[in-house]
Amino acid sequence: MKLPCSVIHDLLPLYAENMVEPDTKDLVDQHLTECPDCQKRFSEIETSPEPPVETVKPLQSLRKEIRKRRWYTAILAALCVFIAVFTYFFYATSMNYILWQDGLIEVVGVETVNPAEYYSGEVYLPTDDKAAPVPTVAPASAEQSCEALILKVSSFINGFEEHVVVEDDGTTTVILQAFSTNQGSSHQTQSYYESTYYPVPDRLIYGFEQRQVLLWGTPLNGGTVVLPRLALGYYLLIAAGLSGLLGLIWVIFRKWDYSWILRQLFFAPISYILSHILLKGTKTTSNFMEHDLFSILLVVLAVYAFLSIAWQVFLNRRKET
Repeated sequence: MKLPCSVIHDLLPLYAENMVEPDTKDLVDQHLTECPDCQKRFSEIETSPEPPVETVKPLQSLRKEIRKRRWYTAILAALCVFIAVFTYFFYATSMNYILWQDGLIEVVGVETVNPAEYYSGEVYLPTDDKAAPVPTVAPASAEQSCEALILKVSSFINGFEEHVVVEDDGTTTVILQAFSTNQGSSHQTQSYYESTYYPVPDRLIYGFEQRQVLLWGTPLNGGTVVLPRLALGYYLLIAAGLSGLLGLIWVIFRKWDYSWILRQLFFAPISYILSHILLKGTKTTSNFMEHDLFSILLVVLAVYAFLSIAWQVFLNRRKET
């Protein structure tokens, strides 16, 4: 283990009086053979008389340095574990759109129900399917009875994304897209549960980007396609631009006393870029914008802390050489 010059300076008086342990003496010997400045300081101590040294201060300084290194190592290891585990669970529980297949969703018809009683907050599937609780398509807040569209939904479905379009003629079109968070859903035994949709739309269509299927109502003359959101791509471009600009400013003013502020600012967009690559790879579109952005920002905090501490460790190691 190499010690910084500041610690060696504290140990040199004890070293000169031969008051250090053998292991400490070996560390000081190794450092003196590589550091001219400390050799010069040691020569001055040997040639000039000094008052008795305080034996506690050097040992406290050494103990503090060792404790600081241990803390750095523990924090870096914890951040690495968090980033790795979070990335794994992000992919393991990622929401995947389900392409249309026969029997995925069937419209039973319109019935008069009391939404407050029908919607219980979550619907549990049979235990044989081992599927997660699935919310109804459209929970209703009304307390009185009303008409609702009854849907027969496959147990493969864990939830829905919806897009509501009001046509020029005043009719309401709802586009549904089911997703699954169960990676092994294709191996389940398919069963069904009932779900309500309130209020009853004029038209119910399944499918965002892929082939769309009319589930209820009259067909459209044209068609409506819901495209994935592109905001993540814009954020990535902004982060790339900021990282280039801040990195250049940091290099130009690297000898400024407060250049560490520029360094920390530079780490922020770099952390976003690295987090995006970890969770999304090179993909810049998202069908689940809020979920993906929140996950990326959470990883950004961990990556930013990792870069900051790792850089500090690098600076400390460079001082020792």
